[in-house]
Amino acid sequence: MRGDAPPSVAALYAADHLGKRDASLATVLATVIEPEHVPYLSVLRYKETGLRKRAQWEQVWEQRREEDRNGLRLDIAVPPKYSGADFLKHSYWSNRGKLDVPKERFISYPDASTDNDHSLLLGWAGWNHREQAEALANLVHDRGEKDGWPKEDPRFVPLLAGLQEAMPWVHQWYDEFDAEWDGNPAEEFQSTLNLGRTERHLSESDLRA
Repeated sequence: MRGDAPPSVAALYAADHLGKRDASLATVLATVIEPEHVPYLSVLRYKETGLRKRAQWEQVWEQRREEDRNGLRLDIAVPPKYSGADFLKHSYWSNRGKLDVPKERFISYPDASTDNDHSLLLGWAGWNHREQAEALANLVHDRGEKDGWPKEDPRFVPLLAGLQEAMPWVHQWYDEFDAEWDGNPAEEFQSTLNLGRTERHLSESDLRA
């Protein structure tokens, strides 16, 4: 005669780590995922001090691209390292460290889920910059065309800002015809970004604010 079914892994985790054996699966998953994700957008990751350091890093990256384009050696200053005080959450710092190297499992997209699903939207942290740009471009398209967000919905602004942040890397590595892609990814995503800004009367500076 069989006894009661053994408790699920989620129930065991809830009892051992949350002190709530009857916690829902959604609650357990949210707890497990919380330290394993970092948001896609700089302003969602850093405090003001971190944003200033990020701007210095972006300047260095652009100078290095200029070196590659022109074959010139520039006097490039060493950018500052990050500290835990630069990040909005300790888990972001734990996953990135002083050089802001991604070690998280997931990219998170806060406030980007559909209106009838308020769970945190996640992507794979192993995506390259083209794939990250594709995810953001698809979100902009789908939320407008499939989910009915009006063009003036402020939730589009961070999505477009994230796409804008990804574009220097997309231009650096994917700015040529790709037979598998059947086009030029950089041109395609730049067009998506330009259209998204134009439709919402946003400038590059607006998306950096």
